[in-house]
Formats: sequence, structure tokens, C-alpha cells
Amino acid sequence: MTRSGVKFDKYLKLFVLGLSMLLLSAFYPILAEVSGPLNTSAFINSQGEYPSFVPKGDIRRFTGETLTYDIDFLFFEKAATAKVRFYEYKGKYYSTLSAETRGVVGFFTNYRKHYYKSSFDIVDQGQRVQTHKFERDVIIGREKERTVHFLDYASHTHFWFLFSGGDLKERQRNPIPEGVIYDDILAFFYNFRNGVYGNLKKGRTYKIDTVPDLSMKSITTYISTEEEQELFRIKENRTKNDEMLLKVLIPKDVFKTETGELVFWASNHYIPLETTIKDYLLLGDLHGRLTNGIPGKLN
Repeated sequence: MTRSGVKFDKYLKLFVLGLSMLLLSAFYPILAEVSGPLNTSAFINSQGEYPSFVPKGDIRRFTGETLTYDIDFLFFEKAATAKVRFYEYKGKYYSTLSAETRGVVGFFTNYRKHYYKSSFDIVDQGQRVQTHKFERDVIIGREKERTVHFLDYASHTHFWFLFSGGDLKERQRNPIPEGVIYDDILAFFYNFRNGVYGNLKKGRTYKIDTVPDLSMKSITTYISTEEEQELFRIKENRTKNDEMLLKVLIPKDVFKTETGELVFWASNHYIPLETTIKDYLLLGDLHGRLTNGIPGKLN
């Protein structure tokens, strides 16, 4: 394992959590980038439902969607916040995810901030987003580390750059196998919800290739059957609602857990409502919940 790989693994942890909220964007002032005002005429309700919903279509209909989450840690409520957005700027499409610790936890973690941005191409007759640039910034106090991935499918090449304190520290160039598309975690989030990997059905497993680093070469998602969901609900003493139970498997070294498994409760409109990561870094469970949602063009 390379030194840069170890660093990337270290800072990838909160990112995957943010997604899961799928995982989990407004740490940086990106509102100036957005073309037109956000859609505030309606809100995604507390059950994660759109005012008007279609399960599949032109993926640009997510434009303007904003999902906000609070994250609890140990006995600290709202120890961190996270936000994920999909937006358009000058005819180009992007998604951003941000997360930061706050309060007492923020103080002891030096107010760690994570910011991720995916720049998309719209492909497959508007049905899919395909990442051509993926950026990650991690700020801990006055220290900043940045990684940038370029995915050039014309030359089948993946370029990777690591910066620290503004200086380029390392670069890599690796081939992209013929016929393979690397979906970063944000691309996965929208493509999954749009049925790119197949219709979303209970009892079905989905596996996709992701931007490779260390052992993280794929993401696997399983939608539990009705029977499995009911047993899990009873075990967790959870109120019965019209929702789906998803289990997402990532390489276990990312979160230093025994299985690398994340558990999500999602609405039937495919909005993540809650997620739990067990025994995160041997310090306890992390639990994230949707606190606010602004719909995109789905309505």
C-alpha cells in the first residue's frame, strides 16, 4: 500500500458515510455557481416523498435537489451535518457533498470538513450521469488535503493527483478497462435511484465499479425482501412505515468495521431517510437522519 493510498483511505471514511446518506452540500459557497434559484416551492416530506414522483426518466430531473442530514455520534446529537446536492451551471451538471463536525465533537476533531464534487457528462439519452472529474477536499484546522481524479474514457485513462497545502505531492496514471465505467459515490447515488443498474426491486443485489483506490473497487447494494425487512424492523423496535431496507457493502478497511456493511432505510421514492454504521473506528455507532429536503424537477 502506498503512502498516498493510506492517506486517501483515512479521509475517505466520512465521505462514504456522507453518501450512504448515501450515504450524505454547502460547506463551500457554491450557491453562486448554481444557474437560477433553488426550487423552494415544495419540500420533500418527512417520509422522503416527492410532491409528484416518477421512478425513472431523464436524470436531469434531479436538478435542484438538496438533501440535508444530521449525524449523531455516541451520546452526542447533531455532532455533524451533511448535505448533498445536484445542480446545473452553464449547461453543465454537478453534484456536491459536504460534511463537517460541530459543537463539542467539532472542537475535539478540529472542526473537520469534507467536501466532494463530481462533474458529470449526461449519457445514454439522458438516463445516466458519467463522472469525468471527481474532487475531494479535506480541511482539518489549518491543514488541507486535496485529491482530483480525471476519468478520460476517450483514451481509457484514469489520472489521479494528490495535493497537500496547495503543492502537488503525487500523481498516478492508470488504464480504465474497456467497457468499464467508474461511478464515484455521487454518480452511484443518482444512477442507482434512476434504475441505471436495473429496476429497484426487493430481494435484488446490485454491484457497480467505482473509482479504484486500495481495495475499494466496487460498491454492492442489496434491497431486503419484505420478510427480511420486517424481521429487522422488529429487532430494531422500529415503527412500521412504507419504506425499503438497503444494505450497502463497501470494503471493510474503509470504516475499520468487521463487515464494511452500511444499513439504510429509504423511502419508496428512493430518498435515504436514515443510515447506521456499526462500530465506527471502534468508537460506537454513527446514525444519520434526513432533516430537510428540497426536490428537484421531479415535481
